[in-house]
Amino acid sequence: MTVETAMLVFLAIGIGVVAGVFVVARGAIQLASVFYRVVEKQIDKRTATRETGLLSLAIVAALAATAVIAGVAILFVFASLLESGLSGN
Repeated sequence: MTVETAMLVFLAIGIGVVAGVFVVARGAIQLASVFYRVVEKQIDKRTATRETGLLSLAIVAALAATAVIAGVAILFVFASLLESGLSGN
């Protein structure tokens, strides 16, 4: 594997992790917004429950996707170490 390929893979992995963190943070902000609207009686409980469920599902999906991307990154690092002969042998 060339250095350019490795750099592109790490760039893609970094972008994926940052995107996952952004989605989780944005979902948390939206959950706080739903809570505020319920406290201020701007929306009813049924709508709040539906929005909270969807936002929670989006957060869990983003966490799962970020975990998969991080797992791929770890496997990529180990594979590149083994390929280059830096495994200690």
